[in-house]
Formats: sequence, C-alpha cells, structure tokens
Amino acid sequence: VDWRVVGVIGVGQDITDRKRAEKEKARVAQELQTFIDTANAPIFGIDAQGRVNEWNNVAAEITHFTREEVMGQDLVEVYISEEFRMSVKTVLVNALGGLGTANFEFPLYTKDKRRVDVLLNATPRRDATG
Repeated sequence: VDWRVVGVIGVGQDITDRKRAEKEKARVAQELQTFIDTANAPIFGIDAQGRVNEWNNVAAEITHFTREEVMGQDLVEVYISEEFRMSVKTVLVNALGGLGTANFEFPLYTKDKRRVDVLLNATPRRDATG
C-alpha cells in the first residue's frame, strides 16, 4: 500500500459566540476589579488558607501597607493583634464555610502600629461552580 499524502482535511467550528462571551466576561471582571480598587471603603480578601489575595486602595491607605506587601500574607497572623486573632479567624473561617457575618468590629494595626477600628462584613467568595 502506498501511503503518500494526497491532501488535508480540516474541521472548523464557529467560535464567534464563545469569543464574544469571553470578552464580556473579561470586561465584567475588570469592572468588578475597578470597583474593588476604587471603593471608598477598605476591601480585602483571603483565600481558603487565610492568605491575602485582595487589598484595595483604601485598605492600603488606612493601614499604610501596600498591596504588594500584604499579598500572600496570612491576614490574621500578620495583621491582627493577638487578642483578636481567634475571633477574627472564627469570622473568616465561617465565611469560608459559607456563613457570612455582618457588622463585626475589630482593630487592625497599621504599619506604624496605630490602631484602626474596622467594621467588617465578611461574605463568602464563590468560584464559578457556586
């Protein structure tokens, strides 16, 4: 048998709608990030291990810790005073478990060791699967 190439078969698929949806998803994500960054309240986020993964401009302004300084740090262990670590950790663990908390007061200490009283609303952050 002679297996010489005599041509090519190509299979294409119209991905116009998918590309449009991807662009819209990216636009909404950027819009939400801008909202977080420019909100007039401190906004921070943590991952499932309690490491900072969100730190907006106001959080940086009131604490004097830049976004770069806090990203990846353990929020409770590094930025919460020892007397409040357990209660703050409980609120955050509850939120990670799906149970939000509203109007929880705790002190956050700034880079220059000043106390800033914060009113926290901790809300679960969910992935695309819900």
